[in-house]
Amino acid sequence: MKRSIYLLFLMVWFAGGCAGLFTGGSGDHTVPGRKSAEAIKLMEDYKYPESIAAFQKIVEEYPKSDWEANSIYSIATAYVAAENPHKDYGQALIHFEKFLSLYPKHERAADARNWRQAIKMIIDSKKENERLLKNIEKLKQLDMRQEQKRQVK
Repeated sequence: MKRSIYLLFLMVWFAGGCAGLFTGGSGDHTVPGRKSAEAIKLMEDYKYPESIAAFQKIVEEYPKSDWEANSIYSIATAYVAAENPHKDYGQALIHFEKFLSLYPKHERAADARNWRQAIKMIIDSKKENERLLKNIEKLKQLDMRQEQKRQVK
């Protein structure tokens, strides 16, 4: 339980300041700057699928640029945003891995490594919970069979 609370705290802490990190500056009037601002606005309006699509378009149009780096990072954080009702930890992990492989020295790399670790822990915890639930169900069935045998005697 403490581990889950800690992970939730980390996710909220990291997601809390993400919106201002993705543009080259609030006064950036370049084409990628405007597109990035639009994608951020979509995220701020809780339109995560649209935001992810907009950031993906930036990735495709501006490869090997700071716009690509920030957009990949933004896509990953959008997938795990606290307000996103359709979180996808697997996709977030894929995008953080991509970000780190392409931009290991980026100023956001340390945050991406922290996110990656937190997401891996969440995914592992979910798998462990599923395994435990299956074991509980098997034990319930075994207990019911034992109870039926006792009633027959």
